[in-house]
Amino acid sequence: MIPNTGTGVIAVAAFTSVLAAALLLYGYIRQTDEFRREILAATGVSTVALVAAHTYLTYQFVVGDYTNAYVWENSADYLPLLYRLTGPYASHEGSILFWATLTSFVATWTVYSSKFDGKGSRLAQSITMAIVAWFAVMLTTQSPFIPIETVFDGVSEGFVPPDGDGLNPLLVDPYMAIHPPITFAAYALLILPFALGVTHFVSLFRGEETVYDDWLTSNVAWLRVSWILLTAAIALGGIWAYRVLGWGGFWSWDPVETAVLVPWLALTAALHATNRYDKTREYPVFAPAAAGFVFPLVVYATVVVRSDVFRSVHSFSAGGIGVGIMSMMVVTVAIAVGLPFAYWFLKTEGGGRPDDEPWFSRRTVYHSAVLAFGALGFVAAWGLTFPVIRSAATGVEVSVGTDYYNLWSYPVVLVGLLLGGTYAVLDTGRRRLALAATVGVALLTFVAAFVAPSSNWILTSTEPYDPVYYRLVGGMSVLSVVPPAAYFYGAWIGRYFSRIRGIPSRSFRLRETGVLLLHIGGVVLIIAVSFVYLFSTSASVAVIGVESAGENPEPLVQEFSDEEYEVHVLSYEAVDVPTIDEAARTPAELLEVDSEADLVRGEITETGTLDGTDVARLDDSSVWLAGEGVEFEDGVEVIARGTVFENDDPDMQAFVFTDQPNMGTVDDPPEGVYTPRVVSHEMELEVYENGELVADGVVANQDYLEHDMQTNDVIIERAIRGDTYVRGTYNAGTAEVTVETYPLANQIWIATLLMLLGMVVLTVADNRFRE
Repeated sequence: MIPNTGTGVIAVAAFTSVLAAALLLYGYIRQTDEFRREILAATGVSTVALVAAHTYLTYQFVVGDYTNAYVWENSADYLPLLYRLTGPYASHEGSILFWATLTSFVATWTVYSSKFDGKGSRLAQSITMAIVAWFAVMLTTQSPFIPIETVFDGVSEGFVPPDGDGLNPLLVDPYMAIHPPITFAAYALLILPFALGVTHFVSLFRGEETVYDDWLTSNVAWLRVSWILLTAAIALGGIWAYRVLGWGGFWSWDPVETAVLVPWLALTAALHATNRYDKTREYPVFAPAAAGFVFPLVVYATVVVRSDVFRSVHSFSAGGIGVGIMSMMVVTVAIAVGLPFAYWFLKTEGGGRPDDEPWFSRRTVYHSAVLAFGALGFVAAWGLTFPVIRSAATGVEVSVGTDYYNLWSYPVVLVGLLLGGTYAVLDTGRRRLALAATVGVALLTFVAAFVAPSSNWILTSTEPYDPVYYRLVGGMSVLSVVPPAAYFYGAWIGRYFSRIRGIPSRSFRLRETGVLLLHIGGVVLIIAVSFVYLFSTSASVAVIGVESAGENPEPLVQEFSDEEYEVHVLSYEAVDVPTIDEAARTPAELLEVDSEADLVRGEITETGTLDGTDVARLDDSSVWLAGEGVEFEDGVEVIARGTVFENDDPDMQAFVFTDQPNMGTVDDPPEGVYTPRVVSHEMELEVYENGELVADGVVANQDYLEHDMQTNDVIIERAIRGDTYVRGTYNAGTAEVTVETYPLANQIWIATLLMLLGMVVLTVADNRFRE
């Protein structure tokens, strides 16, 4: 294909998606289906074009087409096939293309589905196609198919780089194949709730019958599936960060982590509001507004992840994100917030608590619990946004630390647990018991906040000059989470058995089981996260002369000062990636690239002289080695580095001029002629605590020489009580070995699985989705 073919295909997607969106909008305004065939054709073509563009980009990564600047910047020959398949979404342009492709499937389904009809359906379909069009138009100006000579000055047209720059080291991980696709799939599914929410309020303003109720079942399904995917994505991202030392543990309130949490909290609140509306028709404004607001928040999260504005250790890409995605964020936020607020302000009357309803009721408690999710989302979003606003307004850079998030979130979590437990008891019809239990648990929580068996139980250390709020909350004991968590846990189990007693319906019992698993998983997660950081430990020791490990029968032994640990280094090995044998090009590969000097390998199949210069043919090809005084021997497989000269003779297309120091056999390659991309320092360790083996395996510290970055392979020994986490870093013959313990770490993953299982069971057991 010619260099701009990919961009041309995207342009086709842009034109057809704009056309489909415009015709659908015309059909909504005029209440006509006269262009139905054209709409279906344009929608289908736009989706096929985006699929073709993404497939073509993936093909370029797989074959290593470095004439594409995006491929050159995010791939290299040494990378395994897995990371060439995941490379297309490693940076901004490719990830937007991937997101757009998934979004086009959702939009196409809404247009083609026979389920969606009515006056407002064309508007909702138009909005979904407009989002696809926005992505496609944006990609025509920020294309992942720009030729390398266009991006880099001084590169001649037709130049073929011999190798790529390589993938971001933090992305060279198997989770790269799972985490981003699941995340973008969740994002793509959220365009329908957004379109439905906007359509709902537009229809109300126009005095038309809204399609919100007709589409409610589908809306709930899309929200639930998106929640499942987004929850799984966050969990997988946490595991990924846990394994990659550079990301500082599975949760550190890093901007990228926090940004993804914001739409998750909003999505959870939207599900609660939509569920309530589905059952009681409460939240007639808030439910569609909350569901519609989640998509703008995922665009906001994308801005955080892909921009250079927010300081993050998740260094995905450089160069900024351009105005396209920023404009999408501004427009979608304005629409998702402006329409519901305007309708609420101008059109609604009353809507408060009925006069005959007591203040302590299911309705009030439910409202408050949903508000707690909103408060947590605001804490997270404000912590991300305030430094940017402050810097833009004053030019002074400020940062928000973990104490901000922990100290503002913790009281909200306590209140949320208390409200959740109260609602579960109220749902069984026992109002007096709920009131008494709530007051009692609240008092226990207050007392527990001042009970700290040791300093480790205190949320955080504070200083006299800290704000009063920080000193008050920071001085609380984490024991305060136990009473509301126990109340929440017991109340939801009691509610479960009360609800299913005497109900023979299997689907009802399954739905209630799903609800129980969701809430039990949530409370276990809160307890585990509360304890894992406060009670984690860390100890480090330096091991000198680690390069000699393995040379003697006895291991290198080093005790930790003031700790009960002892580390045994059994072996050490420095591994080049790729090896010189893997990096050397075959004659055929050499002819495909433009290189002034290169490393080549092959079997000498013919020797001779040319104009007084010794020459040797490699692999019966048209590539020859050449050099004066070089000993070439038939039948020997060699590796050589030298200057490459091209020739017009088809039998001698290229000569690699080398000398004896720059040539050697495959078994004894030359030294000093090759610099690897990565040097992996691998150490086999055993860690003992009080004489008992607690961890063993291989730790590795990878130095990415061209990127000046490091990653780590760690040892994680899992147990019921928690994880023993061992990492090692190498520097000039000395290894620093760190042993950390994370109590209840496994309970975090168990809790997440319970929540995911609960939502899956709840969704599958809902008979409406099978109609």
